Amino acid sequence: MKRLLITTAAVMASIATSAHAADLPSVKAPPEPPPPPAWTGFYLGANGGYDWSITNTIQQTYLETLPGGFATHAALGYLPVLQSVRTHEFIGGGQVGWNYQWGKHLLIGLEADIQGLTGGDGTANLISTNSAASFFKGQGSLGTVRARLGYLVNPVFLIYGTGGFAYGQGTLSTNYFGIWTLAPKNVLSAQLNDYETQTLTGYSVGGGAEWQFLPKWSVKAEYLYYNLGSVQTPGVQLNYKSGGIAAITTARSNARFDGSVVRIGVNYHIKWGGAPKLFDVEKIDKLID
Repeated sequence: MKRLLITTAAVMASIATSAHAADLPSVKAPPEPPPPPAWTGFYLGANGGYDWSITNTIQQTYLETLPGGFATHAALGYLPVLQSVRTHEFIGGGQVGWNYQWGKHLLIGLEADIQGLTGGDGTANLISTNSAASFFKGQGSLGTVRARLGYLVNPVFLIYGTGGFAYGQGTLSTNYFGIWTLAPKNVLSAQLNDYETQTLTGYSVGGGAEWQFLPKWSVKAEYLYYNLGSVQTPGVQLNYKSGGIAAITTARSNARFDGSVVRIGVNYHIKWGGAPKLFDVEKIDKLID
């Protein structure tokens, strides 16, 4: 009898303790917040491609102080006003940027890059009756600071448009040389060099596509149009007498620096979360849904 009373009391105490514990608030730790979207964060990388000019002319401006203007072109060998000079160069450099993924499909970001150009400066040589000229147009660098707005077709493939500020270095030069007959008894020989290099600013627009092929790596293909404005040389001056009359002929060159760039690049992403695994089908399906 005594053993039965002890067993019954123990069972009742256990039931009471369980009921009291059920009434207590839960002390379970809250779940960890989900990682940020796969594209959010900073990145850096390298790029390379091809650049070609859109405006392919150098415009010459001639001024002549001699009344009547008959010696205007004679003093420079009858050179045409427009010269065709096309540049096409290899381009390569690096970029840094930042992305923010908004929801499943929208991405906004900012990217800055700097590239060098080499291998295809534009030159043209012109020979007239008694003189010649050499024209040169070259671009040493191109950089941009652009905003990006993109759409994620799926969690690892992005298409985007981009636009913003552009800058670069442009060089323009013209060399005139020859022997000019200005009057029956007035022969002039000379060589004139006209040169200018400037840091130019303008704008750039374009678009591209980018694919995350590994959790922290992506590859992109991109097209950009840029317009950096124009370079004008300071000009050269030819002083002479024609028929006993003092005259001055001046010439200068002007060219626009704008072009197209097609390039590919690779980026390493420094971010808070990781990109979805390419073959984790269940996780990708959940993100798409």
